[in-house]
This record gives sequence, C-alpha cells and structure tokens, in this order.
Amino acid sequence: MTEALLVMLNNFFHDLAVAFLFASSLVAHLVLRTLPGKPPERLATALSRIAWGSLIWVLVGGAVRTWFFMQYEYLPQAGAGLVPMLIAKHVVLIGVTVLGLVAVVRLRLRLKRPDDAL
Repeated sequence: MTEALLVMLNNFFHDLAVAFLFASSLVAHLVLRTLPGKPPERLATALSRIAWGSLIWVLVGGAVRTWFFMQYEYLPQAGAGLVPMLIAKHVVLIGVTVLGLVAVVRLRLRLKRPDDAL
C-alpha cells in the first residue's frame, strides 16, 4: 500500500512539473514578444530555474512512472491502442517542451547581451 501511495504521489508531482514547465515556457515566450530590450533579471532567472528544475523532475518522475506503469497505470480495457496513444502524446509534449526551452534559453541570452546589441 505504501508503494502504491508513493507511486501515486510521484505521478501527481510529475504532472505538476509538466504544468510548471509549460507555464514557465509560455511566460518566457510572452516576455520575449512583449518586452523590448533586456528582460528583468529576476524574472529571467526565476523562469529559467523553474523550467530546468521542472524538466529534471519530469524526467526523474517519468522514469519512476514508466517503471511502475504496468503495475499501477496500465488499463487492459484500453487494449492495444494505449501504447500508441501514449507515444503520440509524448511526441507532442516533447515538441512543446523543446520550443519552450528554446524560449527560456533565448530569454537568458537576451539578458546577457550588452545594451547596445539590443
């Protein structure tokens, strides 16, 4: 029972980390589009830390989730369609993640540029 609760808690935090990664990436895109010049340093640093920390937890929590998938999450009622659906979902999420992290990296690079280069 303890193992099941820990797996469920991991799954919750994994999903939360995905949400934080998406939100920080979205805000980074918005800052790049709306704020001319250098972004506020505290904002860029916070978004960067949230995004990279979330990515680490997504990967770690995802590994745990994968390890226990058959025991706690597999739905026999979904049949053979479950695995292809999960693959498709992850392809989309990886694409969104890459685009988001590009925005976070661009935001940090903009912060480091000299004022006359903006």
